[in-house]
Amino acid sequence: MLNSLLIVDDEDSICKSLKRYFRVKGFNVQVAHDGKSAIELCQTTPTDMVLLDLRLPDIGGLDVLTIIKTTSPGTGVIIITAYGDVETVVKAIQMKADNFVIKPINLEMLGTIVEKSLESYRTKAEVQYLKKVSRLEGSTLFKMLRQPQEVYHAIRLLADNSSTNVLILGEIGTDKGMVANTIHELSDRQNRQFVDINCAGLSNELLESELFGHEQGAFTDAKNLKRGLFEVANRGSIFLDEIGKMSLSVQAKLLKVIEKKAFRRLGGTTNIEVDVRIMTATNTDLEKAVKESRFRKDLYFRLNVMPITLPPLRDMREDIQPLANIFLEEFKKLFVKEISGFSPEVEAMLLYYSWPGNVRELRNVVERAVLLCEDSIIRTIDLPDNLKCRTILPKLSPQDDWSLESVEKKHLEKVLVACNNNRSKAAETLGIHRCTLIKKIKKYNLPL
Repeated sequence: MLNSLLIVDDEDSICKSLKRYFRVKGFNVQVAHDGKSAIELCQTTPTDMVLLDLRLPDIGGLDVLTIIKTTSPGTGVIIITAYGDVETVVKAIQMKADNFVIKPINLEMLGTIVEKSLESYRTKAEVQYLKKVSRLEGSTLFKMLRQPQEVYHAIRLLADNSSTNVLILGEIGTDKGMVANTIHELSDRQNRQFVDINCAGLSNELLESELFGHEQGAFTDAKNLKRGLFEVANRGSIFLDEIGKMSLSVQAKLLKVIEKKAFRRLGGTTNIEVDVRIMTATNTDLEKAVKESRFRKDLYFRLNVMPITLPPLRDMREDIQPLANIFLEEFKKLFVKEISGFSPEVEAMLLYYSWPGNVRELRNVVERAVLLCEDSIIRTIDLPDNLKCRTILPKLSPQDDWSLESVEKKHLEKVLVACNNNRSKAAETLGIHRCTLIKKIKKYNLPL
């Protein structure tokens, strides 16, 4: 990927000379002859380095420096000045300018300064990325993403490719929003806005206004200009939850943003260019919606570049107890309680409940249990009634082994016998995939 360079100088001959030199060096070069144009280019186009003249016809170079460093902290700025004003140069360095050169410019020396500055930024970016990965991998949220491994791998891959659209699929409660936010936090857009909106929670008209904004007077209540979320998220990420509920008219406008990287506010006549990563999520069967003409086929193909499917919690039963333990630690600290864990009966109930609300429901159950618990361990009395009523446990006597592995093994044996050892039927009865069942059969040395 080419490094992008912006030259800001009102002298055309200097701009041409610098542009020619850095293009030969392999840079993608843009030119601005005034401060306003420079600021607009930095805000709409990814820029690695700016060569900034201090004397500009409209805005002072130091003011331009301040705005660039505030809005694009990852962009390097090298000051160019013909005046040798030591006080101004010192002030520019204090304002986080990376270096300075005095006119007339020695191109070879400037080239070396630019390369060293870019290398420094690359090193800082790598260090920040590794710190971010380390922090996320140690967090409660990221631990929840480690299984299955293909989900974890997809998140890391998408974080490294920040222009790829993302479609996150899964049932209600599988924390699709958390996955989208994690991808953003690991990407090179992490210092920009992450904007999320629930498409199912707004009317078509309000959703359109929220996404694309409107001009003053565009409709009766439009008393002021409103920037849309796509403008707010420029150079960042936008997460559209419940995309399957979006109307066909708004889908058409979203498709244009993806294809043109530009849109118009409601009532507007000017195209607004944006660089936004679009992440979407739904628990709707989009392929079925396309067949039923409720979702645009062309938009579906645009969004479905790199889908992530989050498995339901019932397909990851081996993760239920570790997740419950994570949530227990979280709420113990929040409610300041000394709770050592769960009783064997509770662990068995957590294991065999169907979890229609998935991870979100598990988290809520543990939060409630910790809040109600008046003992050193969480007991069945602390669980909600609906969980106790809907949990089918294998019959065990008080003398039996109540460990999770023992309970699970006995239950698998019981279901396999009831299904005449038909593994497909047994998997369906248990609510898990057939391959998951086979893994468990091997784990417990049950007859294949």
